[in-house]
Amino acid sequence: MFQKIIFFVLIINISCFAQSKNIFKGTIIDSTHVLKNVHIVNLQNNKGTYTNAKGLFTIPAKIKDSLQISAIGFTTRTIVVKPFHFREKQNIFFLSKATILLDEVVVKNTNLTGFMEVDIKAMKLTYKEKAVKSLMDGLLGLDPFKIANMGIGADETHLIKATKVNLPSYGFGGVGFATSLTSNKKREFAQQLREYQKIPDKLLSELGSYFFFTELKIPKDKYYHFIEYCTFKNLFHLYMEKKLGAVITILKTESKTYLAIIKQE
Repeated sequence: MFQKIIFFVLIINISCFAQSKNIFKGTIIDSTHVLKNVHIVNLQNNKGTYTNAKGLFTIPAKIKDSLQISAIGFTTRTIVVKPFHFREKQNIFFLSKATILLDEVVVKNTNLTGFMEVDIKAMKLTYKEKAVKSLMDGLLGLDPFKIANMGIGADETHLIKATKVNLPSYGFGGVGFATSLTSNKKREFAQQLREYQKIPDKLLSELGSYFFFTELKIPKDKYYHFIEYCTFKNLFHLYMEKKLGAVITILKTESKTYLAIIKQE
């Protein structure tokens, strides 16, 4: 009887040890502090998670699995799981600040006339340029009154409420009144548009091509079109507020609807 009890205890201990070996634990830090909301994905089983406020995470993994670690503003890195990782109480990984390099500028013969209106009509835009232009035209055409009074739909209650929109100041003159943006407001708005133009490329750099093209299965030639499709979910505003968790949730949710739509085209 005693031998049977010993046998069962050994079986239970071996089972627990085997399960614990499949759970990888780690902490993500930079040069000064721990990092929260860092995205970790196991490239072998496609399991993903995020670091908490203390920079800690756990994820199912086994030896030789590859863990991709990515965060906004940091260089994406990949860790190969080794046996010693399971012997450590906590594995610590460093992320370095990302260095953004501008693309090479190629000067082409465009046969421009010097007249802006004529040249714009004559220029042939790439798919990316068309998507960005369409997005910017939409942003420039937004009505401040409609934005300020816009409600939250039933399917958007999971999103964080947008910040209140500051409407332009109004001055009265003569009979009636006229509206105008101050020069400071114009510069501020132009700067915001320039930042919005950079967001699609930043998302691709920070979340990685694996996230978009393998995990979400977005066709590479449809990437910018997909980002434009997601903008109605307040995507850019959340990104500018550094709410990466909400951004990733939107991208994952909307990718299913988007893929269904393009299949019907």
